[in-house]
Amino acid sequence: MRSDLDSEFIRSFAIALAWEYRALYDGVSAHPNLPDSVRNEEFSARRGRCAVRALETTARLHGVPLELRRLECNGQHKLLVKAGRLVLIQEPMISLSDHPALADYKKKLATTYGVLRQLEFDFGDIPARILDWSGILGVLLHGAAGPRFTEEHKALGGLVLGIPDAEYNSWVLRFDLLQIAMSGEASKQDEAATEAETTQPDRVRVTLKRKNIAKDSAG
Repeated sequence: MRSDLDSEFIRSFAIALAWEYRALYDGVSAHPNLPDSVRNEEFSARRGRCAVRALETTARLHGVPLELRRLECNGQHKLLVKAGRLVLIQEPMISLSDHPALADYKKKLATTYGVLRQLEFDFGDIPARILDWSGILGVLLHGAAGPRFTEEHKALGGLVLGIPDAEYNSWVLRFDLLQIAMSGEASKQDEAATEAETTQPDRVRVTLKRKNIAKDSAG
């Protein structure tokens, strides 16, 4: 699974998404007569599209296959990106510790691209199992750094790859993509999400310098 998370692809996506968050903040801020509560709602409603644009741009830049899949339920199109054995979609989250937000099309994708219904971890007391990760659904979870409508709080605060179960009820695996973007290494949380998880909002922010981002984008 880790081998499918190309660090350069993830780094490019994180940079593009950070800039999309900033552009969205600037755009919403251009309406000074609106109260912050309304601007917060507008920001939250549009940040999913930020990730779609960043994901599409990054996939084309790195030659990663992508497809706009039409949903039978409402006729909308959803972007799917095939990164190795992972089929990626995006999902904005209020807190990255939240459980998956269930929708019919997400459950269908999880069932279609999730061959593991009961993931068993090797804790040393069971025989090694060969797990087929082919076509596993991966969800790019992203959120702002804080709740208030300020430049700091509306910066990209977290980026996680979540692997849902086939019912799209819980996360089976999660990877911190910001760590991969910054260091090229993954911090794998290889346990199922439980009710004991913290409910504190994430406070991690992308701290890439502007000149470095501009250089990376030009390259």
